[in-house]
Amino acid sequence: MIKAVIFDLDDTLYDYKALERAAFECVGGLVRERLGVSVEQYEEAFMRARQATKDMLGETATSHSRMLYFQKTLEYLDIRPLYLALEMYETYWGFFLDNMLLYPGARELLEALHEKYIRVGVCTDLLAHIQHRKLRRLGMMDDVDCMVTSEEAGVEKPSPGIFQLCLEKLRIPAEEVCFIGDNLERDVKGAMAAGLQAVWFHPERKDCAQEETAQDDIDVVSNYEELYQLLAGRIEGGL
Repeated sequence: MIKAVIFDLDDTLYDYKALERAAFECVGGLVRERLGVSVEQYEEAFMRARQATKDMLGETATSHSRMLYFQKTLEYLDIRPLYLALEMYETYWGFFLDNMLLYPGARELLEALHEKYIRVGVCTDLLAHIQHRKLRRLGMMDDVDCMVTSEEAGVEKPSPGIFQLCLEKLRIPAEEVCFIGDNLERDVKGAMAAGLQAVWFHPERKDCAQEETAQDDIDVVSNYEELYQLLAGRIEGGL
């Protein structure tokens, strides 16, 4: 039986990929208007900037910094970075946050977990400041009992250290905690290696995911209705 559920944030509680692309295109409109740069030039410079940032910083929370991505984008376009980098950053996150929505059924599951006194955590790579803003925008201030970001932990998933910090905050043994995440290697296998139970949230191709994980005995769900039913069977008295 489980006494706590830890959720990954991006692409587990809401559709991150769709918002990331739309916000990126929104910034592209700003760049074209202010700088006269083509879509192709902007996208090529951004991709170079993002990869250069990750190569330089490695597996760290800062390697996800949009501020650094946009600063370097302008540098690759041979434009002074202070001219537009901050506006690009604020445009990106302004659009992103204004359009966030929990996945259907997520709110009902969170409320059901609290009614059964199941503690709820969030464990996520990326910087603490923006992840706090996302959770506030999703209306989850009263839902989350503990939060751990890779910035705080000093390591990213699947490192056991980030999961261990979650357990320390929850004060619940690993075997009584279930981790929900969309990334098989980082979220699911990382959590299992740290001793937690885990569920793979995979809304796109559940059948293929089940085939991929059949030998590892990993549970896969494609929506929150399925997740609700699965967790109900692991909680004393159900949900």
